Amino acid sequence: MKPHVQLASYRRMIELKNWKQAGSIEVIRSPPTEADSGAMEKKPEKSERSAGIREALLAVAAGKPPFAGKDAGRSTLMRAPREVEGVRAKTLSAAMQILSERGTEDLSLRAIADNAGIGLASIYHYFANKEELLLQLAIAGFHELREDIAHFRTIPEYAPPMRASAFAFFNFVLTKPALLSLMFDEHLMARHESLREAELLTLQAYRAAVAEDARIPPEHQENAAHAIWAMGRGIASIISSYPSGNIPPEFVEKLLSGAAYLIDRSG
Repeated sequence: MKPHVQLASYRRMIELKNWKQAGSIEVIRSPPTEADSGAMEKKPEKSERSAGIREALLAVAAGKPPFAGKDAGRSTLMRAPREVEGVRAKTLSAAMQILSERGTEDLSLRAIADNAGIGLASIYHYFANKEELLLQLAIAGFHELREDIAHFRTIPEYAPPMRASAFAFFNFVLTKPALLSLMFDEHLMARHESLREAELLTLQAYRAAVAEDARIPPEHQENAAHAIWAMGRGIASIISSYPSGNIPPEFVEKLLSGAAYLIDRSG
Protein backbone atom coordinates (compact mmCIF):
# COMPACT_ATOMS: atom_id res chain seq x y z
CA MET A 1 0.00 0.00 0.00
CA LYS A 2 1.34 3.41 -0.97
CA PRO A 3 1.88 6.04 1.77
CA HIS A 4 -0.81 8.40 0.51
CA VAL A 5 -3.33 5.54 0.32
CA GLN A 6 -2.57 4.15 3.77
CA LEU A 7 -2.77 7.64 5.33
CA ALA A 8 -6.23 8.14 3.89
CA SER A 9 -7.21 4.76 5.33
CA TYR A 10 -5.77 5.75 8.70
CA ARG A 11 -7.70 9.00 8.66
CA ARG A 12 -10.97 7.10 8.14
CA MET A 13 -10.16 4.63 10.92
CA ILE A 14 -9.21 7.27 13.50
CA GLU A 15 -12.25 9.36 12.55
CA LEU A 16 -14.60 6.43 13.13
CA LYS A 17 -12.88 5.62 16.42
CA ASN A 18 -13.23 9.16 17.74
CA TRP A 19 -16.83 9.50 16.60
CA LYS A 20 -17.71 6.29 18.38
CA GLN A 21 -15.99 7.35 21.59
CA ALA A 22 -16.95 11.00 21.79
CA GLY A 23 -19.31 11.71 18.92
CA SER A 24 -16.77 14.23 17.56
CA ILE A 25 -13.14 15.24 17.95
CA GLU A 26 -13.80 18.92 17.65
CA VAL A 27 -12.14 20.84 20.45
CA ILE A 28 -14.20 24.03 20.40
CA ARG A 29 -16.95 23.79 23.01
CA SER A 30 -20.43 25.33 23.08
CA PRO A 31 -20.69 29.06 23.82
CA PRO A 32 -20.27 29.68 27.58
CA THR A 33 -23.19 30.60 29.78
CA GLU A 34 -23.07 33.38 32.37
CA ALA A 35 -22.30 30.78 35.03
CA ASP A 36 -19.25 29.73 33.04
CA SER A 37 -17.83 33.23 32.59
CA GLY A 38 -15.70 33.09 35.72
CA ALA A 39 -14.20 29.77 34.76
CA MET A 40 -13.40 31.03 31.28
CA GLU A 41 -11.06 33.64 32.73
CA LYS A 42 -8.86 31.00 34.34
CA LYS A 43 -5.68 29.93 32.58
CA PRO A 44 -5.97 26.33 31.26
CA GLU A 45 -4.02 23.72 33.16
CA LYS A 46 -1.16 21.88 31.44
CA SER A 47 -3.27 18.77 30.97
CA GLU A 48 -5.97 20.82 29.24
CA ARG A 49 -3.46 22.50 26.95
CA SER A 50 -1.89 19.14 26.10
CA ALA A 51 -5.32 17.71 25.36
CA GLY A 52 -6.04 20.67 23.09
CA ILE A 53 -3.06 20.21 20.82
CA ARG A 54 -3.43 16.42 20.98
CA GLU A 55 -7.06 16.55 19.83
CA ALA A 56 -6.22 19.13 17.19
CA LEU A 57 -3.53 16.83 15.78
CA LEU A 58 -5.89 13.86 15.83
CA ALA A 59 -8.50 15.98 14.07
CA VAL A 60 -6.02 16.67 11.29
CA ALA A 61 -5.20 12.96 11.09
CA ALA A 62 -8.90 12.24 10.65
CA GLY A 63 -9.21 14.85 7.90
CA LYS A 64 -11.14 17.32 10.06
CA PRO A 65 -10.48 21.01 10.81
CA PRO A 66 -8.25 21.15 13.92
CA PHE A 67 -10.44 23.78 15.59
CA ALA A 68 -14.06 23.65 14.50
CA GLY A 69 -15.36 26.99 13.34
CA LYS A 70 -11.86 28.50 13.21
CA ASP A 71 -10.31 29.45 9.90
CA ALA A 72 -6.71 28.30 9.93
CA GLY A 73 -6.27 29.98 6.58
CA ARG A 74 -3.91 27.31 5.21
CA SER A 75 -4.81 24.77 2.57
CA THR A 76 -3.82 21.15 3.14
CA LEU A 77 -3.11 20.78 -0.57
CA MET A 78 0.47 21.08 -1.73
CA ARG A 79 1.19 24.29 -3.61
CA ALA A 80 3.73 24.97 -6.29
CA PRO A 81 6.16 27.88 -5.72
CA ARG A 82 4.45 31.15 -6.60
CA GLU A 83 7.53 33.06 -7.68
CA VAL A 84 7.99 31.19 -10.94
CA GLU A 85 5.83 31.58 -14.03
CA GLY A 86 5.32 29.75 -17.33
CA VAL A 87 6.50 26.25 -18.19
CA ARG A 88 8.61 25.83 -15.07
CA ALA A 89 5.65 26.70 -12.84
CA LYS A 90 3.37 24.29 -14.72
CA THR A 91 5.96 21.54 -14.33
CA LEU A 92 6.31 22.04 -10.58
CA SER A 93 2.54 22.34 -10.11
CA ALA A 94 1.92 19.09 -12.01
CA ALA A 95 4.68 17.35 -10.04
CA MET A 96 3.15 18.55 -6.76
CA GLN A 97 -0.24 17.18 -7.78
CA ILE A 98 1.13 13.76 -8.74
CA LEU A 99 3.21 13.58 -5.58
CA SER A 100 0.15 14.40 -3.47
CA GLU A 101 -2.22 11.99 -5.19
CA ARG A 102 0.00 9.05 -6.19
CA GLY A 103 3.31 9.39 -4.36
CA THR A 104 6.86 9.34 -5.72
CA GLU A 105 6.50 5.97 -7.48
CA ASP A 106 4.42 7.52 -10.28
CA LEU A 107 6.38 10.77 -10.40
CA SER A 108 8.02 10.34 -13.80
CA LEU A 109 8.93 13.19 -16.13
CA ARG A 110 6.58 11.73 -18.75
CA ALA A 111 3.68 11.68 -16.27
CA ILE A 112 4.48 15.25 -15.25
CA ALA A 113 4.57 16.38 -18.88
CA ASP A 114 1.23 14.71 -19.62
CA ASN A 115 -0.36 16.17 -16.49
CA ALA A 116 0.92 19.67 -17.25
CA GLY A 117 0.03 19.48 -20.94
CA ILE A 118 3.54 20.41 -22.06
CA GLY A 119 6.27 18.69 -24.05
CA LEU A 120 8.91 16.57 -22.38
CA ALA A 121 11.62 18.63 -24.09
CA SER A 122 10.27 21.74 -22.39
CA ILE A 123 10.80 20.16 -18.97
CA TYR A 124 14.41 19.35 -19.79
CA HIS A 125 14.94 22.99 -20.69
CA TYR A 126 14.34 23.93 -17.03
CA PHE A 127 15.38 20.75 -15.23
CA ALA A 128 18.45 18.75 -16.19
CA ASN A 129 16.92 15.52 -14.87
CA LYS A 130 14.33 14.11 -12.49
CA GLU A 131 16.57 14.63 -9.46
CA GLU A 132 16.84 18.35 -10.16
CA LEU A 133 13.05 18.57 -10.30
CA LEU A 134 12.67 16.61 -7.04
CA LEU A 135 15.24 18.89 -5.42
CA GLN A 136 13.23 21.98 -6.35
CA LEU A 137 10.05 20.38 -4.99
CA ALA A 138 11.80 19.59 -1.70
CA ILE A 139 13.17 23.12 -1.36
CA ALA A 140 9.68 24.51 -2.09
CA GLY A 141 8.34 22.21 0.64
CA PHE A 142 10.64 23.75 3.26
CA HIS A 143 9.57 27.21 2.12
CA GLU A 144 5.93 26.22 2.58
CA LEU A 145 6.64 24.76 6.04
CA ARG A 146 8.26 28.06 7.11
CA GLU A 147 5.13 29.86 5.93
CA ASP A 148 3.00 27.47 7.98
CA ILE A 149 5.10 28.05 11.10
CA ALA A 150 4.69 31.81 10.72
CA HIS A 151 0.95 31.44 10.09
CA PHE A 152 0.09 29.19 13.05
CA ARG A 153 1.95 31.54 15.39
CA THR A 154 -0.68 34.18 14.59
CA ILE A 155 -3.60 32.00 15.75
CA PRO A 156 -4.46 32.41 19.47
CA GLU A 157 -5.75 28.86 19.85
CA TYR A 158 -2.23 27.51 19.22
CA ALA A 159 -0.32 29.84 21.57
CA PRO A 160 2.36 30.00 22.93
CA PRO A 161 4.82 30.23 19.98
CA MET A 162 6.63 26.93 20.57
CA ARG A 163 3.37 24.97 20.61
CA ALA A 164 2.06 26.78 17.53
CA SER A 165 5.22 26.02 15.56
CA ALA A 166 5.23 22.40 16.67
CA PHE A 167 1.62 22.05 15.55
CA ALA A 168 2.54 23.56 12.17
CA PHE A 169 5.22 20.89 11.77
CA PHE A 170 3.02 17.94 12.79
CA ASN A 171 0.13 19.28 10.72
CA PHE A 172 2.52 19.24 7.75
CA VAL A 173 3.58 15.68 8.63
CA LEU A 174 -0.03 14.46 8.60
CA THR A 175 -1.35 16.35 5.59
CA LYS A 176 1.66 16.17 3.25
CA PRO A 177 3.53 12.94 4.08
CA ALA A 178 4.84 12.33 0.55
CA LEU A 179 6.25 15.84 0.25
CA LEU A 180 7.77 15.69 3.72
CA SER A 181 9.41 12.36 2.92
CA LEU A 182 10.93 13.95 -0.17
CA MET A 183 12.13 16.98 1.83
CA PHE A 184 14.08 14.74 4.22
CA ASP A 185 15.26 12.25 1.61
CA GLU A 186 18.74 11.19 2.78
CA HIS A 187 20.17 10.92 -0.73
CA LEU A 188 19.00 14.38 -1.77
CA MET A 189 20.20 15.81 1.56
CA ALA A 190 23.65 14.26 1.13
CA ARG A 191 24.13 15.50 -2.42
CA HIS A 192 22.65 19.01 -2.34
CA GLU A 193 23.79 21.77 -0.03
CA SER A 194 20.87 23.92 -1.15
CA LEU A 195 18.45 21.43 0.42
CA ARG A 196 20.42 21.34 3.68
CA GLU A 197 20.34 25.13 3.74
CA ALA A 198 16.55 25.07 3.19
CA GLU A 199 16.14 22.81 6.22
CA LEU A 200 18.44 25.03 8.29
CA LEU A 201 16.35 28.10 7.45
CA THR A 202 13.22 26.25 8.58
CA LEU A 203 14.91 25.10 11.79
CA GLN A 204 15.94 28.69 12.46
CA ALA A 205 12.29 29.74 12.11
CA TYR A 206 11.38 27.19 14.76
CA ARG A 207 14.26 28.29 16.99
CA ALA A 208 12.93 31.86 16.79
CA ALA A 209 9.53 30.63 17.99
CA VAL A 210 11.11 28.80 20.94
CA ALA A 211 13.11 31.93 21.82
CA GLU A 212 9.84 33.85 22.17
CA ASP A 213 8.34 31.22 24.47
CA ALA A 214 8.68 32.40 28.07
CA ARG A 215 8.26 28.85 29.36
CA ILE A 216 11.78 27.88 28.18
CA PRO A 217 14.76 29.39 30.09
CA PRO A 218 17.04 31.32 27.69
CA GLU A 219 20.00 29.01 28.32
CA HIS A 220 17.95 25.99 27.17
CA GLN A 221 16.08 27.48 24.21
CA GLU A 222 18.47 26.52 21.41
CA ASN A 223 18.96 22.99 22.72
CA ALA A 224 15.21 22.55 23.20
CA ALA A 225 14.51 23.72 19.65
CA HIS A 226 17.00 21.23 18.19
CA ALA A 227 15.68 18.38 20.34
CA ILE A 228 12.03 18.98 19.42
CA TRP A 229 12.98 19.36 15.76
CA ALA A 230 14.75 16.00 15.90
CA MET A 231 11.67 14.46 17.52
CA GLY A 232 9.49 15.84 14.74
CA ARG A 233 11.89 14.51 12.12
CA GLY A 234 11.69 11.08 13.70
CA ILE A 235 7.90 11.03 13.81
CA ALA A 236 7.81 12.24 10.20
CA SER A 237 10.11 9.40 9.17
CA ILE A 238 7.95 6.80 10.91
CA ILE A 239 4.69 8.05 9.43
CA SER A 240 6.03 8.43 5.88
CA SER A 241 7.97 5.16 5.65
CA TYR A 242 6.36 2.60 7.93
CA PRO A 243 6.93 -0.97 6.60
CA SER A 244 4.34 -1.89 3.96
CA GLY A 245 2.68 1.47 4.54
CA ASN A 246 0.44 0.02 7.25
CA ILE A 247 0.57 2.33 10.26
CA PRO A 248 -1.48 1.09 13.23
CA PRO A 249 -3.82 3.95 14.23
CA GLU A 250 -3.16 3.31 17.92
CA PHE A 251 0.58 3.73 17.34
CA VAL A 252 0.18 7.05 15.53
CA GLU A 253 -2.17 8.26 18.26
CA LYS A 254 0.49 7.44 20.85
CA LEU A 255 3.12 9.36 18.87
CA LEU A 256 0.93 12.44 18.60
CA SER A 257 -0.24 12.29 22.20
CA GLY A 258 3.32 11.85 23.45
CA ALA A 259 4.58 14.74 21.36
CA ALA A 260 1.82 17.02 22.65
CA TYR A 261 2.63 16.06 26.25
CA LEU A 262 6.36 16.71 25.86
CA ILE A 263 5.81 20.05 24.15
CA ASP A 264 3.48 21.28 26.90
CA ARG A 265 5.52 19.75 29.71
CA SER A 266 7.95 22.66 29.37
CA GLY A 267 5.37 25.09 30.66
